[in-house]
Amino acid sequence: MTKLADHLKYLRKQRNWTQEDVAQYLNISRSQISKWENGEMFPDLQSLAKLSDLYNVSIDFLVGRQTNKQQLLREVNRIYQTDGIDEKMLDIIDYLKQNPHIEQAIYSLAQLPAKKRKHIESAVVSVIKEFLRATE
Repeated sequence: MTKLADHLKYLRKQRNWTQEDVAQYLNISRSQISKWENGEMFPDLQSLAKLSDLYNVSIDFLVGRQTNKQQLLREVNRIYQTDGIDEKMLDIIDYLKQNPHIEQAIYSLAQLPAKKRKHIESAVVSVIKEFLRATE
């Protein structure tokens, strides 16, 4: 499967959209979306531009063109309309993507009420600090 197909499927599922939802936005058939997501066909340039707008990502990202960290930082900060995301944050995101069990645990933590979340966050930070001191 191509990076384009993977990215299209990922971006659609991330938003909880169906293939039909995307097809309606692009004014094409659902089977066309399915073929793109399965790597059987590639979208034309006009459709790529619409997909880029729909998902608020660059065409470079859609097609899997490698970007360096500085390009990625500019893109992420543009999407989130901030300049507060730095290389350290990208490293954290990369770590979470490589460790889905931790990503899921942190997501679950973020869903808790603030008071419960603060207690768990404090305990996690303490454990990490203790571990770091023990390994020095």
